[in-house]
Amino acid sequence: MKAMLLSKYRHLEIADLPTPVPGPRELLVRVAACGICGSDVHGYDGSSGRRIPPIVMGHEAAGRIPSSVR
Repeated sequence: MKAMLLSKYRHLEIADLPTPVPGPRELLVRVAACGICGSDVHGYDGSSGRRIPPIVMGHEAAGRIPSSVR
């Protein structure tokens, strides 16, 4: 899968990462759109101390659940 990776502070890159495998009682959602917010901006520059690289950025996502699961 493609992901926005904070590989070090102030350095973002598009990375190819393995597709996660959902566990019991979990779903894999195909993300259609994902945004960033103020906390991501502070994570980008390291000022929050809560995001430590390497880490996938963006947590405000919208997507689809495969029809086979519904």
